Formats: sequence, structure tokens, C-alpha cells
Amino acid sequence: MSDETLMLEARKFERNLLNFFCRQGASYSEGEDLVQETYLRLWNYRREYEPSAKLSTFLFTIARQVHIDAIRHQTRRVAREEAWERDRMCSPTQDMMAHDDVRWAVSRLPVAMQEVAELGVMQCRPYSEVAEILGIPVGTVKSRMFNLLKRLKEIVDDETKRVNYGIIQKI
Repeated sequence: MSDETLMLEARKFERNLLNFFCRQGASYSEGEDLVQETYLRLWNYRREYEPSAKLSTFLFTIARQVHIDAIRHQTRRVAREEAWERDRMCSPTQDMMAHDDVRWAVSRLPVAMQEVAELGVMQCRPYSEVAEILGIPVGTVKSRMFNLLKRLKEIVDDETKRVNYGIIQKI
């Protein structure tokens, strides 16, 4: 079968492919994109087609792989967006303190609390993962987190008082 004949035959399945993708959960426009991707792959793999096999079988095998790849791509995109959102939510804002100020305050804590702060606050890791990394129980991580947050508040309050006292003295 010539390339042209193969592609003309494949065009007959356009509606069936679109329905296949839509039944798999794709929107109409996503389905159209996936159909186009299927045709591109068909063109790239046209030399693999055995004329003894049904064209529809070959075409839907490609379509299935296109759909699997689209799901993988979507999953990775969502994971990247969630990671970005988590990083954005965990980063200090201008309203609170600058990043260097947070690092300075954390450096005033005992080493055990600094490790929990770095992993649990700065890197936004879940308590279970922090516990595993540090080789301590989850309850210990929770206790250290509670105490480090309490201690950080005291450090920030003390520093604020010191700075404000210095400003008042200059006036």
C-alpha cells in the first residue's frame, strides 16, 4: 500500500478516533489534538504497518499509545504545578520576613530543630518523610516542629524589640 493510500484509508477512521478519545475522557478539542497526534505517529510508523493486518487495528494501537502518553504528560504537568504551588505557598512572603531573615532566625535554633526546619519548612516535606530522613519517630518531628515555631516566634519578637529599642534611642 502506498503512503498516500494508507493515509487516505486512515482518514476514514477520524470520527471513530475522536469518539475513542472522547470516551476515554478527553474533551472534544483535546480529542481533535489527539487524533492529529495519532495521524502524525501513523505517518512516522507507516513503514511498520503490515498490509496483512487490519489498518484499524494498527491505527487504534497507535491511538491507545497516544492516549497513554497524553495521560502521562498531564500527570507530570499537574505534579509540576502542584510542586510550584507548594513552593509558592511555603516560601516566606514580603509581608512576613525576607528569606535571609528566616535563615538567620533558624540559625539561632539548636541543630536538631534546624534540620526539622530545613526539611519541614524550607523544603515543605511531609512529617513522615522528615522522620525517615532524620531517622526519628514522626512524633519527635511534630514535637520539634512545635517547639521550633515557638522558639522562632521568640527570636523574632526579641529581635523586633531590639531593633525598635535602637530606633527609639536614636530619636
